[in-house]
Amino acid sequence: MKLTTIQYIGAAAVLLIITTALAMHLWSNHKIASLEREIENSKTIAAEKQSAATQLETQAAEYKAKTEYLEQQIAEINAIATKQNEELEKLSKTTDSARRDVERARNIRSVAATASELCTKLANLGHKCE
Repeated sequence: MKLTTIQYIGAAAVLLIITTALAMHLWSNHKIASLEREIENSKTIAAEKQSAATQLETQAAEYKAKTEYLEQQIAEINAIATKQNEELEKLSKTTDSARRDVERARNIRSVAATASELCTKLANLGHKCE
């Protein structure tokens, strides 16, 4: 082998190494650029999801406030209903008592009595007639 052949083989080897290194460098740059695009897409998606989460948290807080307000209203209505039930029970007792009194009055037979008989009965009880 001649010296030029060895030089050509060496130059080809160096050229092959340089080409391989350049190809690896280009592939690495391509891969890094691809990963950077994925990172940017992921950041965009994360920002959108964060925005949606914030909006949902705001809605949840509104619903919680509405729920507390409605629970308070229910408690007030229950208190009013309890008072009304107590009043209805009192009125029912009064009504029942009045009905019993009416029934008692209907069942009493009237007795014909003269004025002298009534005066005698009152006198026996301690009240004199005049």
